[in-house]
Amino acid sequence: MYNFTNVPDVLVYLEIPSSQQSVRVQANFTGKRHVTIIALNNAMEPSEAVCSDGITRDLSPPEIRNLTLQNGRWSESIMCSENDIFLLESNLQKVKLRKTKSCQLLCQSLSKTLTIHDVLPINPETKNDTNVSEFLCGRFQLYKNDTIVYLPNDHLYLQWDLLETGSEVNDYYVGIGYDFTEYESPAVAYMSTDKKTFFKMRHDGIGSNELFYVFIKVSNKAGLNTIYTLGPVLIDQTPPLNKTLPNVFVENDQIVFGWDDTTFYDDEQTEQIDQIYFQIGNVLITNACLCSVKATAHV
Repeated sequence: MYNFTNVPDVLVYLEIPSSQQSVRVQANFTGKRHVTIIALNNAMEPSEAVCSDGITRDLSPPEIRNLTLQNGRWSESIMCSENDIFLLESNLQKVKLRKTKSCQLLCQSLSKTLTIHDVLPINPETKNDTNVSEFLCGRFQLYKNDTIVYLPNDHLYLQWDLLETGSEVNDYYVGIGYDFTEYESPAVAYMSTDKKTFFKMRHDGIGSNELFYVFIKVSNKAGLNTIYTLGPVLIDQTPPLNKTLPNVFVENDQIVFGWDDTTFYDDEQTEQIDQIYFQIGNVLITNACLCSVKATAHV
């Protein structure tokens, strides 16, 4: 039956002999259905109806949203989906952009639709108008599957929200692999979170020069699974280095100092250093000015 009140129509009706204690019917429905059993004696007197609390047939796998990796950082980029365009910020949040000329032109060069943006949280504090969207699409490149997520240590702290409208979630599992193809059987086997929507782990076996992937598997009570891949991830425990010190000199009433693309570097980071901070003061000043600039070469 569909239910007992609003739609009392019977979906399947079967009569079985008393010697039979089970029945098999075709499950050609989706959603929730109820089973009712009535026994009849030889005088055709019915027993009270015995009803199930409902059977749910769910064909949709479970999904998660708002996935975060504490202290995770990557290079900002543009993500194109079938209907929307996003800026992926360095803190693994996303911002929806306007479909400006530059953004649409950038997305035309994408050969396939990527879906990682589906699980990333939206930054609620950022709103971009048409001019800002046009500028961002002209500045940043498209997101690539090999974009590295950097962590300052080997502490993994993941959080997420559930998006499930069908059957209940059975459990969440997290595994770690050294190749994106290991999602079925990762090198560090899947570990249950005991139905918690977060996962904490310190993995001492991962070196600072090893790329790895984090796999999150969500399983519902209908036996359907969805696996999400986050990575590659790199533990970056060393600070940036410099080959030479910037030259500083006074020109009229201005202090001038500069560097080039090779002055500062990081052995573990494959991308260019994003920001450089500088401070102006002397040994007698305790509250010196601390400023930052983008790591573009200055001369």
